[in-house]
Amino acid sequence: MKQQVLFVQGGGEGAYAEDQALADYLGDALREVADVHYPKFPGLESVDYHLWRSKAVDALKDTGDEAIIVAHSLGGAALLKMLSEDKPAHNIRALFLVAMPYKCADGEWGGDDFALANDFAQHLPAIQHLTLYHSQDDEWVPFNHLHQYAQKWPEATTVSLAGRGHSFMKVEFTELVEAIQSCIDGPSSQTAPAPH
Repeated sequence: MKQQVLFVQGGGEGAYAEDQALADYLGDALREVADVHYPKFPGLESVDYHLWRSKAVDALKDTGDEAIIVAHSLGGAALLKMLSEDKPAHNIRALFLVAMPYKCADGEWGGDDFALANDFAQHLPAIQHLTLYHSQDDEWVPFNHLHQYAQKWPEATTVSLAGRGHSFMKVEFTELVEAIQSCIDGPSSQTAPAPH
């Protein structure tokens, strides 16, 4: 059976259609080793966390144990909020967060329903691979948001790139493809130690 990869869209009206290109790219690049699932989350389109969460719980169950998750922009912050507050029963093998806004309560963007607790990282389940990607020329989410996450979440690997914009589709996102393939080829999170 192929590895299951869940792709979570960004937020705002039309975000699902805009992120379709990245989801399709990953699906094509990984077609030999993984099935990429790209459900539509109306709660992200309408920027309603509680509506998003009700759909996301089911999507996570459908993806199954040992899932690999890729989340773009506000979808990443929403996912972190859910994982840190709800403690899902399923193991998550890897989490890749792309162009994610800093949504902690102590930040400028932390004043809505998607806001994360300042100590969110202490309440996340064990995840073997944690990587945040951000482009220096992101036109929507300031680049310094990556550094703010790095300070709060030292267990996560942060990757700074250039020329990718917010959509990460200006050039092929080979770094993410290779990272996912490495997770699939490596040992499962059930046999590997959790990060400290």
